[in-house]
Amino acid sequence: MKLDDADALLQRVGTIAIMYYPALPADSPEYQLKEDIDWCLDDLAVEEVSSELRELIGRTVVDPTGHREALTAFVYGTVAGAESTE
Repeated sequence: MKLDDADALLQRVGTIAIMYYPALPADSPEYQLKEDIDWCLDDLAVEEVSSELRELIGRTVVDPTGHREALTAFVYGTVAGAESTE
């Protein structure tokens, strides 16, 4: 993953996290967290999307304070790994 992609991904997750609140699924029965996660990942190549990344995004949207550090470390760790192989 390139640095620009990582930055954009984290911005999208932040946007969704700001709009999420615990009663959202009850207030909006059509709401699906999976769709928000998919939107966050829209610009990434399929091979860059792992189940671990999807899970971290979902956890961060629901509880940003508890999970943003782990998501950020994972995403930027992916960038560092990609840059070292170039």
